[in-house]
Amino acid sequence: MSYKHLSNTGKTKLIQDQEPWRPIHYLGSKLRILEKIESNLNQITSKDTPVCDLFAGSGTVSSWLGKTRKVTAIDIQEYSRILCSALLSDNKIFIKKNKNKLENQLKNIHKHQSLIVAEPLIEIEENLMSQAKNGDTEQLAMMIESGSLMTAKNDIKNDFQIAMNHCWKQIEKFPKENYLSTMTLRHFGGIYFSFKQAAEIDALLDMAENYIGLEKDLFTAAILATASEVVNTVGKHFAQPLRPRDKEGKVKKSLYNQTSKDRNKSITKNFLYSLEKFCLNYSANFNHEAIRSDYLDYLSSKECNESIIYADPPYTRDHYSRFYHVLETLSLRDDPEISSNKAHGKTMLSRGIYRKNRHQSPFCIRNQAPKAFKLLFSKISEKKLPLVLSYSPYSSEKNAHPRVMTIDQIREIALNFFSKVDIDSVGKFSHSKLNRTALNKEISFDSEYLFICR
Repeated sequence: MSYKHLSNTGKTKLIQDQEPWRPIHYLGSKLRILEKIESNLNQITSKDTPVCDLFAGSGTVSSWLGKTRKVTAIDIQEYSRILCSALLSDNKIFIKKNKNKLENQLKNIHKHQSLIVAEPLIEIEENLMSQAKNGDTEQLAMMIESGSLMTAKNDIKNDFQIAMNHCWKQIEKFPKENYLSTMTLRHFGGIYFSFKQAAEIDALLDMAENYIGLEKDLFTAAILATASEVVNTVGKHFAQPLRPRDKEGKVKKSLYNQTSKDRNKSITKNFLYSLEKFCLNYSANFNHEAIRSDYLDYLSSKECNESIIYADPPYTRDHYSRFYHVLETLSLRDDPEISSNKAHGKTMLSRGIYRKNRHQSPFCIRNQAPKAFKLLFSKISEKKLPLVLSYSPYSSEKNAHPRVMTIDQIREIALNFFSKVDIDSVGKFSHSKLNRTALNKEISFDSEYLFICR
């Protein structure tokens, strides 16, 4: 990846010639139905009407619609706000303006304190990867099972744990103001990323602190896209770390291939690629906004003055925050308390290093979802705004991944607040899943509907 290429992005054909881009791996991404969504919006409003993307997620819908109309992207998660901010901004001049600073920073990334304290762990991990390549995967499996530094502290059993304990002792010597510089290494190194990758992400997050406003959002968004690309999990999500053994306790034959394909990826190369993509991705200058807010708080505010709402609430009982908690922690960089589990009478930190008190959407809870839809429809109808809502139906005849609500239930609630509710089927379409056969239900190809409410 060359900076020369990045700095010439101003001459790139923009808007019409660009393919839609998904910056992170995202469950339920609307990448394949963007034109269908836009078509339904255009049927009930003019093509340049301002729109509110109420559950913005990865920002693909906001970015697509932002080429022709003003967009306000709303989501309760900070990682979503950052991604949408970067996707909705004109970033062409960023590289030209910051080229020399970036070159110097990336050239010296190895000097970052997180990489220095992680050196023993990086060396051990590289040695274990070499052993696994030659057929001895037992020690690599044990390393992955050891979890992150957060769960392995003071648990000395072998050379690897000794190295982890040594790393902790070095980190604890840091001044309080430097402690966050090892946050990714401490929480996610060895479990979601290699120790080297985690330390380099820490270095990039420190670099992001040199910027403010939209430039900081852009820099951080490229870090999030990088983390999503290199993460070493099934399905490229953060719902749970790899399990290196099968049910019988034997190391999986695929372990080396599973780990090496991701843990050998370069953080800096992926970061530069992601940065370039954000700089090439361009939404027209309509003074777009990306706001972190609960959907009800925004709909109740005076700031909500768009002419149409697009809403894409969660479909299943799977809370999205569990799939993206690492991205949220990287975005907030707040060194959060970790949730715990109780098993066999013993309380332990969660294996996935989940944030304690992470967001739980009412749309994912069966007994709360009807009320959530009532409030959603009520607030929008009070504003006298039309609504296009995406939802994936629950097919009771199939062994499909269960949805919280049925299409008929949603339509019945919507008719209490809107005089007309049309339903448009997207047709043959199936959402991405967890890429693990045992967890996947039968695919329902009629899996996306659009409610047009007015």
